[in-house]
Amino acid sequence: MARGARNLVYILFCLMLVASLLIGGCSRYAKEEQMMALDETETAALAGEQKVAEKEREKAELEAKLAEKQQELKNVQAEKAKVQSRM
Repeated sequence: MARGARNLVYILFCLMLVASLLIGGCSRYAKEEQMMALDETETAALAGEQKVAEKEREKAELEAKLAEKQQELKNVQAEKAKVQSRM
C-alpha cells in the first residue's frame, strides 16, 4: 500500500512538472522584456570591456613613466657618487 502511494505521488509530481512546462510556455521567440534585458547586459559588458582596455592603457603609460623615473634616479645617484668621489 505504501509503495502504491509513493508511486502515485511520483506520478503526480511528474505530471505537475510536465504541466508547468507546458503552461509556462516555452516559445521559440524571446519576449520583449527578455530582449531588453539582453540588450542591457550586452551594453554593460561592452562598457566594461572598454573600461578594462582604458585601464590597461593607463597602466602601460604609468609603467613606462616609472621605468623612466627609475632610470633618472640611477643617473642622479651615479652623478652624486661621482661628485662625492671628487671631494
